[in-house]
Amino acid sequence: MRKILLFVMLTVATFVTAQENKFVIRGEMSSTTLCYSNEDVKEVKLECTVDGQPVVLATSLVVDGKFTFEGTAPEVLDLCNITGFDNGNIQLFLEPGVINVGPFDAAYPVGAKIGGTPCNDVYQEYSCLNRKSIAESKVRMKAAQESIPAEIKGNQEAELKYTSPTFYVNNLHFKVAIMDFVYKHIDSPVVLYVLKYAMIPTFTTDVIQGFLDAVPQDLHKYAMYRELVNEIRSAKLKVGSEAPDIYGRTVDGKELSLSDFRGKYVFIDFWASWCAPCRREIPFLKEALAYSTSSDNLVVLSYSIDSDRESWVDCIEGNELVHKNWVHISVLKGWESEGIKFFNVKGVPFTALIDPNGNVVEFGLRGEEMVKTLKSIVDQQ
Repeated sequence: MRKILLFVMLTVATFVTAQENKFVIRGEMSSTTLCYSNEDVKEVKLECTVDGQPVVLATSLVVDGKFTFEGTAPEVLDLCNITGFDNGNIQLFLEPGVINVGPFDAAYPVGAKIGGTPCNDVYQEYSCLNRKSIAESKVRMKAAQESIPAEIKGNQEAELKYTSPTFYVNNLHFKVAIMDFVYKHIDSPVVLYVLKYAMIPTFTTDVIQGFLDAVPQDLHKYAMYRELVNEIRSAKLKVGSEAPDIYGRTVDGKELSLSDFRGKYVFIDFWASWCAPCRREIPFLKEALAYSTSSDNLVVLSYSIDSDRESWVDCIEGNELVHKNWVHISVLKGWESEGIKFFNVKGVPFTALIDPNGNVVEFGLRGEEMVKTLKSIVDQQ
């Protein structure tokens, strides 16, 4: 009887949790005609991005201008897209609750109003703020252009005297508005996306860092938070600064980050299976690692910029790139790999030595110099 009761309780708890995490997206179009053709939208898709690639979560037929998606929201909030249009798409946050989209014109999906759930309401407020800022900027610039004397019109250099001040005024108005918005919504995950896409292009890293320091601990679990931290560290990257917390997957699919090795020295080796100079470094790496067999204070983290998994794995196995202190990771995106962007890698091989506190000790160690340095670290144990 107790087992039956426990089973029933667990089943009810699971059902309640599933219901709490359920999302429903209800969309409505005022017009279903596409922008660049006379065809109507017959089907829309709900997509998200996984490892840089679009993944279709669900499809929905458009019936009488309406569509619906239902499912379980992810544990960590992320932006998704509703696609199927020929002139952009609709961005929204996939979160529990009923998300209302529209009514909107299928020819201009980016203008769709989204709301009904906490983050989408905040995101809609940001979208309205952005549109208002653009409209006001256009009005101020139009007034400035109309004030240009007829005798200098067409002379771009002379016109700057009238338009440049307005450009800076517009920029200042936007900065003030966006900072106020982020301050008011500092507890919302939406601010991470605003920081990323609206503030990083126009604010200094110190300002961005100030807002990141203010967001609550609960937001630190978001991938966007980690990306923002890495972008700031990348902008300030030098010997003595904290290294970006790059990540990748091992050959067997386990995700690892640089921070997983905190407390040890980490020698990051950016390489590729197709890179001949990288292969010439292999004997030196093996020599240094052989010296560290009885040590546990040093890890070689080989970050591959391969895009083909088979070539990467074959190179590791064929060249016996195996040791207890040798870890191989990759995101298999080639030159689009996040790790090389955050470390400003322009060519491979490229190396960075990181201390137990996560700070950069040195860049560009190779050959005998690298062996000597890594041996000296092992001897410190």
